[in-house]
Amino acid sequence: MGRPPSNGSPAFRFNMAEVMEMEGILLQHNVAMPSRHILEDLADKFSESVERKGKIVVQFKQIWNWFQNRRYALRARGNKAPGKLNVSSSMQPGVDSTNQMRNVLSGVLVPGVMRSDSYKSYLEFEAKSARDGAWYDVHNFLAHRNLETGDPEVQVRFAGFEVGEDEWIKVKKHIRLRSHPCEASECVAVLAGDLVLCFQEGKDQALYFDAKVLDAQRRRHDIRGCRCRFLVRYSHDQSEEIVPLRKICRRPETDYRLQQLHSSANDFANSNHLQKPAPDAAAAPQSSASVPIVVPEKKDPSLISASATSVQPGSNAATVPAGSA
Repeated sequence: MGRPPSNGSPAFRFNMAEVMEMEGILLQHNVAMPSRHILEDLADKFSESVERKGKIVVQFKQIWNWFQNRRYALRARGNKAPGKLNVSSSMQPGVDSTNQMRNVLSGVLVPGVMRSDSYKSYLEFEAKSARDGAWYDVHNFLAHRNLETGDPEVQVRFAGFEVGEDEWIKVKKHIRLRSHPCEASECVAVLAGDLVLCFQEGKDQALYFDAKVLDAQRRRHDIRGCRCRFLVRYSHDQSEEIVPLRKICRRPETDYRLQQLHSSANDFANSNHLQKPAPDAAAAPQSSASVPIVVPEKKDPSLISASATSVQPGSNAATVPAGSA
């Protein structure tokens, strides 16, 4: 797998002190996205630090993306059940808002992922913003409308954003079930040709974009986790990059691969448990049909002595012919 040329823009990195402060804030909010003013205050504070003042201005989106990425990582590690779908009461008055949203989003659920009505209440979604082409977690669906073209739209509030940044988004194209962050053991489910959600880091921003996996370089895992590398091509700008597994989120359509792998592993473990070990051939007891022990026949000592006397080498005595006595 060759390395494509770099785009020339270094990736932005938070220092250890900044990471520790954001970790503390995330824990205070129970792994929920903090409000916008908290994220903006952090951006201003980090920009005024001794290391960055006059050199690098930390953007709000960089702070937001760190929290979003960290929440994804914690969700993957904890393997928690998806949270409830939040539906605002600002839907049409007098009509059950949950049923409205189920009907609108029925076009989003792809074959193979469709579940029962009771399950739909616990689905999580992501939406593609028209402002930057990146995908964000949906916090609330505020309203919906049907256009003359027959393509319904929903008004979305993104997680971590406020009222002024709500967007009307087309359901069929830009609303879908939330992508899954990958655990270290799930690299086997990411294959060349897959469409994934990939975290692209640049100088000014770091966002989640659609990408296609072009190649996968499998490596032995170590104490740090998965060491595999994936060559991806981003859909929005056609740039290529080699990324680790932690930057990739799988689409829900690939869940069946993990289910097959887990099923095969369980079947293999069960077969090994039920299979009895073969007996050791060297330690196996002999059957009743074993070969009998043959005892040598005893000879008469007088005959042995006579025979030895008559055939001594170099003897001058003639051999007595049989029957001459």
